[in-house]
Amino acid sequence: MLFAQPAVTDERKAFYERIDRDSLTPLWEVLGNLVPPRPATPCVPALWRYEQMRPYLMEAGRLISAREAERRVLVLENPGLRGASSITHSLYAGLQLIL
Repeated sequence: MLFAQPAVTDERKAFYERIDRDSLTPLWEVLGNLVPPRPATPCVPALWRYEQMRPYLMEAGRLISAREAERRVLVLENPGLRGASSITHSLYAGLQLIL
């Protein structure tokens, strides 16, 4: 869905300037940026099989003690979001070793 942006009249511009002083903005001016015509995400499908991850988890347990790390967790990172420590823009997941 494409959103037509209403014409900016002098009266509207003055209104936008007034509401801007109170940290407000009209949705109809920015909706096209917030709701793209089609989904766009850097996230890619990913699958972490426990039987493949468990050896890493156990090795992490040998390499770092519970005293050294508050939480011994291997974070599941979406390949499209490397460095973000998340599987999507709004979800975090990890495998925690508790011994």
